[in-house]
This record gives sequence, structure tokens and C-alpha cells, in this order.
Amino acid sequence: MALTKKSKKLITKPVKKAVKTTAKKTVVKTTKKGPLKTVAKATKKAPLKTVAKAAKKAPLKKEIKSTSKSSYNKKLAKKEIKHVVIVYPFTYINPYMALPPIAAEYMQAGIAHAGKSVTLLDMRYEGDIQEELDRADLVCFQGYFEDCSIFGKWNIHVIDEILAQVPENTPIAAGGTGFSDHEEAMLRYPKVDIVIRGNPELPMIELLKKGFPEKIDNLVYRTGKKVHLNRRIIYPLDEEIFPQRNLRNPRYEYHIAGIKVDLLRAAVGCNYRCKFCFEYGKDFDGTYLKWQGRSAQSIFNELQTVDAPLVGWVDDDMTTDMQMLSELSDLLLANKTKKLYMGTGRIDHVIKSTVPALKKMEKAGFLALSFGIESLKNETLKFYGKGQTTDSIEKSMLMMQKTNILLICNFILGSPGETEEDMMDMLYFGRKWNVDTLVTNRFRMKKDALMYDLVVDPKTGEDRPGMQRVRGAELARIKYKIKFGQRSPLRIWLLLLKLYRHQGMFLDPFYFFFSVLDTAIKHTWLEKTLVLPGIFKFMKFVFWLPPIRWVSWVIAWILTPPVKILNYLFELIDNRLGISTSILPKIFLFLKGRLYDKQRENINKPKISPVK
Repeated sequence: MALTKKSKKLITKPVKKAVKTTAKKTVVKTTKKGPLKTVAKATKKAPLKTVAKAAKKAPLKKEIKSTSKSSYNKKLAKKEIKHVVIVYPFTYINPYMALPPIAAEYMQAGIAHAGKSVTLLDMRYEGDIQEELDRADLVCFQGYFEDCSIFGKWNIHVIDEILAQVPENTPIAAGGTGFSDHEEAMLRYPKVDIVIRGNPELPMIELLKKGFPEKIDNLVYRTGKKVHLNRRIIYPLDEEIFPQRNLRNPRYEYHIAGIKVDLLRAAVGCNYRCKFCFEYGKDFDGTYLKWQGRSAQSIFNELQTVDAPLVGWVDDDMTTDMQMLSELSDLLLANKTKKLYMGTGRIDHVIKSTVPALKKMEKAGFLALSFGIESLKNETLKFYGKGQTTDSIEKSMLMMQKTNILLICNFILGSPGETEEDMMDMLYFGRKWNVDTLVTNRFRMKKDALMYDLVVDPKTGEDRPGMQRVRGAELARIKYKIKFGQRSPLRIWLLLLKLYRHQGMFLDPFYFFFSVLDTAIKHTWLEKTLVLPGIFKFMKFVFWLPPIRWVSWVIAWILTPPVKILNYLFELIDNRLGISTSILPKIFLFLKGRLYDKQRENINKPKISPVK
């Protein structure tokens, strides 16, 4: 495949983006000094939203006839696009969780905003879609915004199978996971006419308005055997365009442990540069994105369209703007919005807030916050460039202890220079600060990353002195000790009791508990007995009743002090004898093999025949 001279320069040379603003739109100039990604800043004459507003407010009538030589336009043959089909091609299903493909839904929202009929097909729930593809004027593929959303499951898709079914004269546009490397995507998938870089909604609006891909920012397109790269810019987040839940297929059951769930994107990017992070807070080309967020009113407006009781934030760092979260809490409380929210942020941002503000968030429905602690050693945190210390971590933890928001702490397991003793301190840290869930992520790094040369000696291929890592089976053993050792019966009881004390909790925690048990037996022989499913269904009905909720709340307050005392005494002994870290991993691994692995196998059977 040949490339234009301009394309070759863009692909082979790093580009630094210097931004200046004109009265009409944001203009990005390029130099050759090195990679740099910035969010375009606006002057007083031209606010940052100019590009987005222009795309939205322009009249969207019939496509403009052009002399475009793109493969996209040759396939269209000047016909008007009336109906678009979007395919979410990734098929892996976690038995306990299925989340909506929010990036594809943003694309759908943009197309609908352009006045076109649009159908989104989630291939986790679909089989033969030939009929839908045949009636489409344009077929689009869209994965997640970031590959980390389906970490380790990128290869479980039906992209090739669906592409083979698309009629030859139907144009194809693609973006997101699976197409993030535009050069590789154009080489691997010759039927794809356009690759979208970055968020898809605004480029799709402009494409449908103009009718041809030339000079549309963030598009990569073909003319014959040549590939052209249009200017890459970062759009400001739109305050009004977001997923239209009314367009979802009711057959698609998005849930966490059987409870309906939805997703929300309130911000993108991250203002930190942690060395270990190679997915979060970055653009598709691997460069960092400066954080930018939506207003509290915009987020509140979107939440009014959500009917799920559980809402997950997909932001890389939802706690960057704690003031916005406080304003959003005011709106939610004033309008008596009944939902529960979960998200990921930085623990040191908690210090920027106050305990009263955190308690207000709890009352507004913020159920769980997940923080990246990463390590309990200052030297490791400094090596990673995390921008926090063990002192700031403990100050934040002390503030969180004064709320009933569920606390989730993420650690990197197998950091350079850390021993088993260092890693087991993570479990004891969780017990000390009453962390509700400890998440351990294995240390990973790419060979072309800067950190790789700091850890590995290129001459020997071995870890440098002081950078030795615990790996393989030994690391897995430690991971299981922490992962399952935290789940003692008393700790599970304390988690449930904490949920009862949560000021924004409008569902009975035991309803959650029995939903988890009900989900745990699905797609197994236990489900076929009909006895256990019937019992769990009945118990969920019972704990849905308001009087039962009140009685359970009273009992929970009575039980909390004695359970805390029993747990304290048990962990005092367990920290010395290691009872939970030796017995619980065996129990949970047995259940994993007998239940969870069988569930994954049964629920992920292929629905489409592979391309030969």
C-alpha cells in the first residue's frame, strides 16, 4: 500500500502540536521537535467549544456532492446515507458483569444528532446480522475509548467475520479498540475506508454533513492504494451530546451481578505522568491527554436519561475536580435522584476536599471510590512518578474513614525491588484502614517504554541490581494470598453492615448479596436445579420490601459493634498465623475452577462461524 508524501511524514516523524486559535476554529500547526499532545486552549475571541458547536449547529441536509476520489465516496456512488449500522465487535462476556459499549453509543448519538437512522449491534448478544448489514448505507465499527477497558481480551472479537459480510458497495468507518493504530488498521483491513482517531461523535457529524472525508479533522481515509491522514486535534468535551439510552436494544442486558448498570463519561485525560501507566489518560497514539471535564449541570442532565440504579464513571480520574463533584451532589440531592455511583480517582485529591463534602457525596449516592495506591514504599512511588507519598495516602485514608463510601485500593504487584514481605503489607494496610476491596494488578511494561531501560539491562536482558522482580508462579501465589485472604467471613459481614450505614443507599444490601449469589450459579448445573434460583429470587423480593429494609437497618446497627470486635481479634491472630491467607485461597480457587471457569466457557461460546 502506497502512502502520500504528506502521510509518510506524519507516520515516520514525531509531531509536536502547537495550538493557536482563530475567530472561526482551533488551528493546529506542526513542528518536528517531538511528540506532544495538548488540549487546544481558546482565546476570548474564540471559545474552545467553537469547533464542537459548529459541527452541531450546521444544517444537516443531503450530502454535498463532491469530486472526492476516496474509496468511501466511490462506494457510495453519490447516494444519500439514510441508515447507519454500528457494530460493537468484541464478544467476551464476564459472567458477573456486562457493561454498555459507551464509545459506540457516543458514535450512535452523533449519527442520530445528524438526523440519520442508526442501529447499534452489540455482538455479545447477536448472532447472524447479515440482514442488518445488507440494509445499511454505512457500516461502522467502534470499540472502547481505551484498550484498557477490555484489558487482555482484545483478541476476542468478530471483526474479520463481520467485515466479510459487509456488501462490497457499502462504505465502512471504524475507530476505538481494534483500530487505534490507524496505520496497522488500514493495512490489516483493506475493506475499511475510514479510521476515526479519538472520540467518534463530532467527526461523524461532520462526515455526514459534508459527505466526503477530505479535510475533516481526525479522519484517516483511502484514495485507491494511498492512505491520507487529516489533521489531528483534540475536541473539547461536548456538554449536550451523550448516549441516547432510548435507542438501546432491550435484549442487551447490561448489569453488575444481575443489577442493571449504566456508564457515564464526565471527563477525559489525566494531568499526571505515572511511568507504569501506558493506557489510562492517553490518546490513541500513546500521547498523554490533558484532563478536561464536563460541568455538573451537563452530567446531571445526562443522569436524568439513565434508568439504571448503578452508574459507573469511565473517567481516568473522576476526582480531579472535587468542586464539580460537590456541585453535582447538590443537584442530585435537591432533585432527590436515586442512583448509586462508582468511579476511579487519585487518593491525594481527597485532601483537596473536606469531610463534610465527602459526606455530602455519600448522601448523594456515591457508593464506591477506587484509588490507585500502587505501593506502600516512598522510593517505589517516586520511581513511578506517582506524585503522592505514604504520608498523603494516610491523610486521605483518615478522611475516607469518616464516611461510609466503599473504599477500593489498587496496588501494583511485583514492582521492581519489592519483596513478598513488601507486597503482603498491602493486605495488612487494607485491614488497618478498613479497605473494602484490595485490587492487585501485576506489574507490566512495554519494551519500548522509558521505564524498561531503567529496570532491565539491555546487554543481559536481566533486571538491574536493586530492580529485581518477583514474577511467574511465585507472584501468582502472593496475589492469591492477598486477593482471597481479604475475604474472611467477618470482613464480608463488615462490608454488608457498612452498606447499611451508607446514607445514600436506597437498596437493601442483602438484595445485592442475593443478586451476587444468583449470578454466581448462572450457566452452571446449579441453575438447572431450579431450587436455588427460586430461593434467591424469593429473597430478593423480600429484601426489596421497604419494611424489611427498615428492620434490616436496625439489626445492622446493633450487630456492627460486636462484629467489629470479633474481626479485630481474629485479624490480630491471623496476622501472625496466616489462617485466611492459607485456607481462603484454596477455597476460592476450588470455586473458581468448578463454577466461574465453567460459566465463562458456557457464556462465551462462538455465535458466528470464524472466517476460514
